[in-house]
Amino acid sequence: MTKDVAFRYVAAAIAVIVLGANTPIPLFTVYQSAWHFTTGTLTVVYAIYSVGVVATVMLVGPLSDAVGRKRVLLPAIATMALGLVTCMLATNVAALIAGRVLQGVAIGAGTTTAVAALGELHPDGKAHAQVALVATLATVAGLAGGPLVAGLLAQFGPWPTVLPYVVSLSALAFVVYGVARMPETVTARGPVELRFRRIAIPAEARAPFFLATYVEMTAYAVAGTFAGLGGSFTRDLLHIESHAAAGLLVALLFVASTTAQVALRSLSLKRSMLLGLALIAGGLVALNAALASASTVVFFVATTVLGFGHGLAYVGSQELTDRIAPPARRAEVFSGFQLGLYLGATLPALLVGFGTAAIGFHAATAWFASAAFALAIIGIGWLTFTRQAAVTA
Repeated sequence: MTKDVAFRYVAAAIAVIVLGANTPIPLFTVYQSAWHFTTGTLTVVYAIYSVGVVATVMLVGPLSDAVGRKRVLLPAIATMALGLVTCMLATNVAALIAGRVLQGVAIGAGTTTAVAALGELHPDGKAHAQVALVATLATVAGLAGGPLVAGLLAQFGPWPTVLPYVVSLSALAFVVYGVARMPETVTARGPVELRFRRIAIPAEARAPFFLATYVEMTAYAVAGTFAGLGGSFTRDLLHIESHAAAGLLVALLFVASTTAQVALRSLSLKRSMLLGLALIAGGLVALNAALASASTVVFFVATTVLGFGHGLAYVGSQELTDRIAPPARRAEVFSGFQLGLYLGATLPALLVGFGTAAIGFHAATAWFASAAFALAIIGIGWLTFTRQAAVTA
């Protein structure tokens, strides 16, 4: 298999792994209605996969730098399949949580390894912007496709808590063939140390790495909250009882994200991140306006603007990370980047979920929007005054 073909298969693997992890999202309210658990518990079910992500990133995240990309990526795909089957057969919250943890393990090992491999498979080793765009598009395709496909199947197809998982499992089977045949990009093998380790970012890369991570965490604080609570937004804020609507809401945000990445791909990474954060700030103002006015139209406009902002902020931070990652430590640097992504995507959703019990869902969402707005403004200031060469070049 040529590197060009392998590049496409690895990009597809990223999309399919992320799609698998997001397949249960529009089904959470189905489980909630059947098993009668709270919104706080719902956000735990959504966010618990971050435990698997963090544990795996710290245990095996940099491992592919030593043993090779395929030896980590193939088991990660198998683990995602096991997580999907566990969720499909779940009869209670505990089983659903177990499936989500397995999905987190697959995400932690699979996406980090695949993103590292992308840069090595691209014909131009310095095409950081193109590699970043492909990686982010693949990730966002999975983020949008999982809720959209599962929501539509749950609403209009038979077996709402079975068929979506069957479709995701079929997609996994497709990418296994390509990944198994891809050329190995790591030729210098090092010692295998399967232990929990601190992710160490090289000293010369730390300042731009922390900036990139801050920007992606801000972007995913918004995206993760919409993903985890999409069903609650449509049901409790918009008063729409539809699994398809929940999936469409989440998909709208990520389709807007993809659109912005493609339409504005010529922007420098600094301008991309600045514009992305500005759009996130504006979208959050619109979100609070939608909550105050109870306007469905304004809510969907806010979602679209937030999606545009997410796409630009994320692709810029991804390109910056790809630019500063040393060749021998790419998986380690991207492991740190993935930690930031999934912590940003889960912690705010948990706060909103448990805040609902104290002050109500409407008020908890409004407080979240205000806090995320402050994070975006801080990020704009940080980017405006930075003099880091990797950012300004």
